[in-house]
Amino acid sequence: MLFPRFDRSVLQRLCLTIGTLVLVACNGSSSSSSSSGAPVTGSEPDVVQSPRTALGAVPSGAPAAAFGREQALPVNPRWPFAEGAPRTSGTGRYAHGAYYWTDFLYDASGAKGINVPVYRVGTPTGGSLHYPDENMAGNGADIFRVGIGLDNNTTYWRVDWQTLLDTSVPVAAFGIDYKAGGDDEWPGVSGLRTEGIDAVIFLSSAGVLVDLKDGNGPRSYGEVSHDLPSRSFVAQLPASLFGISDQSQWTVYLASGIHNGSGGFLDDNAGFRKLPTQPPVFNMAFRDYEDEPALNNFWFDDTQSIALNTGDVSAFSVALDWGRMGETEPEPQPTGYSNRWYVSSLAGARLGDGSFPAGVNRGENPTNNPQYFDQVQPYGIYVPVNYVADASKPVLFTWLLHSLTQNHNQYSATVPNFLDAACERLRQSICATTLGRGGAGSYRAGAEVDFWEVWRDIARYYSIDSERTFSTGYSMGAIGTINFMIKYPEVFAGGVVLAGDNGTLPLIENIKWNGYYHAHGTFDELVPFPEARATVDAVRDNGYRYVFDHYFAEDHVIWTLKDIAYSAYEEAAKWMVQWLEETGSRKQNPGNFVYRWNSDEIDPELGIGPAGAWWLDNIRAIDDVNDARIELSSEGRPEALYSVEQLPQALILPNQMTLSPAIREEQRWTFSGFETAGGLVSARLTNVAALRLDLARAGIANRDDKRIELSSSDPLSLTLIGLTDGIIARADSASATVTNGQAVLELPAGDGQSIVFE
Repeated sequence: MLFPRFDRSVLQRLCLTIGTLVLVACNGSSSSSSSSGAPVTGSEPDVVQSPRTALGAVPSGAPAAAFGREQALPVNPRWPFAEGAPRTSGTGRYAHGAYYWTDFLYDASGAKGINVPVYRVGTPTGGSLHYPDENMAGNGADIFRVGIGLDNNTTYWRVDWQTLLDTSVPVAAFGIDYKAGGDDEWPGVSGLRTEGIDAVIFLSSAGVLVDLKDGNGPRSYGEVSHDLPSRSFVAQLPASLFGISDQSQWTVYLASGIHNGSGGFLDDNAGFRKLPTQPPVFNMAFRDYEDEPALNNFWFDDTQSIALNTGDVSAFSVALDWGRMGETEPEPQPTGYSNRWYVSSLAGARLGDGSFPAGVNRGENPTNNPQYFDQVQPYGIYVPVNYVADASKPVLFTWLLHSLTQNHNQYSATVPNFLDAACERLRQSICATTLGRGGAGSYRAGAEVDFWEVWRDIARYYSIDSERTFSTGYSMGAIGTINFMIKYPEVFAGGVVLAGDNGTLPLIENIKWNGYYHAHGTFDELVPFPEARATVDAVRDNGYRYVFDHYFAEDHVIWTLKDIAYSAYEEAAKWMVQWLEETGSRKQNPGNFVYRWNSDEIDPELGIGPAGAWWLDNIRAIDDVNDARIELSSEGRPEALYSVEQLPQALILPNQMTLSPAIREEQRWTFSGFETAGGLVSARLTNVAALRLDLARAGIANRDDKRIELSSSDPLSLTLIGLTDGIIARADSASATVTNGQAVLELPAGDGQSIVFE
């Protein structure tokens, strides 16, 4: 069967296909292109300058952006309880005297109206309500966190907004069912219904209003504390107003919308692009993963939109037990698929031209990059069902990078069987997908910072194995995977490239020690097959190991409709298993490697970009040259001798899951003994102005016969570390004594330069 499901999912994916084609036309491009703990406080992230120091399970070789400290979110000063909101969206807990809930992010789209916008081509929202005014920032009613607390006979009601530029924009309404009886209609929220609602508490810039549904309308109970730094509203109400006791058990709902200026919900059919019968509600809290199944649900708002189409949101509630306010439950960390959030070091103007200080760029051109400007960002995570947090037994870690127009929920929404194969059934691995600031970030600039900061966050809360990490991806995610391995080859055990290519083929030299799997279709209309073929040929011609599955009847976008019926996903997961069986882990301190880079990829302000690998760092190219190259070998790290073997092509036949055949091409190494150990390090440099070599990691620091033979196209500042103080490094033109662990030699251009040690 070609299509395992033919329902709304197919229609959504066809929209993805059309949208992707439109995007390519707009771009004028052929390619779509561990331990737990609380956040550390601090106004700015502290960046560790050396990328060689690991943090938890963030591996050596990662850039400085991976090693900063996460900022603590500001707290509304009127909130008296310690923080306790879960890091996982769609979950809640009692903690520190309050009940906390964390909502899904960027899900405030309400019901599906009559004029569906195109700003999320490829990742359609369940709803389509529009934010008409600029101060709404395209996301002004998005609930982030909720708190309900009890302290000294006073109740506290808190709503944190994901996007808040203007405190007059949003309104929140807590619907409470706390006694027998009550009807279904919400006063002040047209068309909204729940079973047996007894009162509604409104929080807005007009203060806190309570409608007890006694015929007297809403009454004012004071002001709401609006705090822009924390994007938070907090209100206080006397517990006696509702007769709260330790035995009180309520059903609580929470709806959000746009404030009408007098404490209620604005109902603007034309401005919101909604039907008159639909309630003016953008977001309902208290929806979990049973309410919002992941399949075809890119923002976990599908069920919300369906309910709001009818107005009946009775399914979205929390059973609040006031007697449990003194409890502190563990942080929810569900297995399976979920969304988590982290605090980014970047937000607003630092991500773009300053036009979007916060919120979502909901322009009609969906290629805008970035699109999501808030400091709090979501990511998708899969945790194996049998996962147990144990630092002594870390689990595999795998990146699933999303493609152009897609988001952090691409794989759960459209290819869940790949998610199952890669993360659960064939290999138990924690898997993650970043939003990357939108659908067109290409894992560069802010989108790359997102990648490293998400890695840091996962390493902090889960036991993951930094030694056996893969990056995988489809389309733009595949291109990102190649680029990450090129810039940071030390970090990854290998990569999976599905329908991707590499536009800078000389840089493929860097991935000698990374495993490489590639699958591509002959009729790919976005990444033409010749471009993929050239990428694989570059891997082949360098003599590196790889597997290439050529699906001669496939294109670029239809395969995403097939999921389990397209065997590339299954074969990719099998290859990751086999590669680790062969190699065990990522490569550590190889005896030889090439590191080639483009200087325009380096961004010191963001802490990203090529900086070297293994026993090479602090690289700098000569001025006005973008392409530089370093070739290194060390006899102190003798490698296994091998011959390159191109295997005969093999046919991957159709089976009960897929009708799509492929030709497999594979290049392997056949090993035979080891190189002879010695003390020589050889270096050949092109367009290099400076570098640093760690001779201890190169394996020669303690050898009596250590020496360096160097050829350089340009004058060079060479720093050597890992040596004992007092040793003299001497070349024909310069000498330096090792002091504080390092020596610096200023060398001329030229071949055959020798450095000896005395």
